[in-house]
Amino acid sequence: MVNRKYLGIVIASVALLLACSISSFAKNSRTVAVTHNVVLNGTTLPAGQYVIRWEVQSPRASVEFARGKKVVLSTQCTFEDRGKKSDSSAVVYGTAPDGSASISEIRLSGSSGVLVFNQ
Repeated sequence: MVNRKYLGIVIASVALLLACSISSFAKNSRTVAVTHNVVLNGTTLPAGQYVIRWEVQSPRASVEFARGKKVVLSTQCTFEDRGKKSDSSAVVYGTAPDGSASISEIRLSGSSGVLVFNQ
């Protein structure tokens, strides 16, 4: 009897921890559309839909661009809080020193945070 009680507590605790980790992971990911081929930190990122995931170590952030389960690009950027929440995710483009298209920043839907990429 006592063992079943502890087993139930352990199972409930694991379920709660799993739910919390999934929730926090979802907060730090968004789907974005890259409308044309870009160069990001020296790597070409083809146009398409990507799930971006990031982890902030203020003010720096590690960012992954993934298609399906495959990570296409991992890079570093700066995370800035602009104080006003964005209604939708948006990719802002710029021009790299070599003249190619690049990503300047990604504005995050439902967040005042912006991922800023330095070229």
